[in-house]
Amino acid sequence: MFGFGKSKNKAPENTGGVSEYAQKIMELLGCPCEHFPKSTDVNKVLNAYNDAFAWWESGGYTPMIIVTDELILECLEEYAKTAEELKANHDELMKTPPMDVQKWFTDRLTEWKNEMGSDWDAAFGEVKAEKGDVQKTFSGFTRYDSRDKCEECVLAKIPTAEPWEVFAWLPFGGWNECPNPEEILRIAEYFHDRYKAIPAVMTRDVLEFSVPPLKDKDTAVGAALEQFAFCSDIVFQGVDTIGRLAGGLMESSVWYFWWD
Repeated sequence: MFGFGKSKNKAPENTGGVSEYAQKIMELLGCPCEHFPKSTDVNKVLNAYNDAFAWWESGGYTPMIIVTDELILECLEEYAKTAEELKANHDELMKTPPMDVQKWFTDRLTEWKNEMGSDWDAAFGEVKAEKGDVQKTFSGFTRYDSRDKCEECVLAKIPTAEPWEVFAWLPFGGWNECPNPEEILRIAEYFHDRYKAIPAVMTRDVLEFSVPPLKDKDTAVGAALEQFAFCSDIVFQGVDTIGRLAGGLMESSVWYFWWD
């Protein structure tokens, strides 16, 4: 389960820019990976991603930028210690039964309404798309102190028939308010089927998707409500209102999710 916490691993030596964490993650994934040392120019990573993305459908993979640190390694190793075990875990996750994702969203929204009471109506009672933040480039893998440089990461070509299947290879979630890995898998499937959203970036606490802008206001409002149900932090600790989130989705080509 990816999330904040103290690492049990001793900080590894970094030889030639490749940390022990990155080496182990690449070995565990067992698929073609391109490594980028910490402080690599962000455009170099994005160019490599765009090149890989151009061929993803014919190549039978989904390109994922994965920030390689001790927490992601620990969480991956909770599910599998070898590439063979990871494949077996993938097969089990893919067997999870279909989920009524829209009902899941409705149930989560109902929980928030009940918890917030009158504050819900005051803040979210009538959601209308309004001017919001627009995101057109991935940012989850960049350094907080230098946005033109990246954290250590790999570009992995995850073998998939459908893009959402990356979450069967890379289980994510199950901590704090973040949905569990089985739910993430099925929600990503829904996002892809309904909005053509493609997973692109994973860190210890961030997911980013590539997606066409939602030009229709009603569609954007509906998607914003779903995103709030999926990841309330992007509103409460981000854009402040679901209406602003909806407005941003009308022009954004990147969806950003972050769990505290």
